Amino acid sequence: MDEHMKRRLDKQKQLFKQLGIHQDALSIHEKQFKNKMRGYDPDEVDAYLDEIIKDYERFYAHISDLMDKWQEQQITIRDLKNELSAPKPQVSGGSMERKQIEDIVKQMEYSIRQLKIRIRPENDPFID
Repeated sequence: MDEHMKRRLDKQKQLFKQLGIHQDALSIHEKQFKNKMRGYDPDEVDAYLDEIIKDYERFYAHISDLMDKWQEQQITIRDLKNELSAPKPQVSGGSMERKQIEDIVKQMEYSIRQLKIRIRPENDPFID
């Protein structure tokens, strides 16, 4: 068995143990039954157990995906809580003065003109 598969099965065993699931894909695959005179067809039993193993693998993949999504959401929730609890800067009077807004607009217009000058070729006679 390759190292990647071994690590994957170990993670699966750990997760299943946390969830109280007793059988994992490998234990199902390695299960040996005694042969009796009038028992079940071993090939039929093996085929059925192979289907169960595939289902376990799907369950494991689905559970792992859901747990990853849950952890991402927990991080997002924590970040949002931190943002909400952080002190917010107060603007005087609760809102910006008209003069402040006009100054900001003038500064932005000046910045746009400077960018246009840099973008256009220097010999362009139609610069605003």
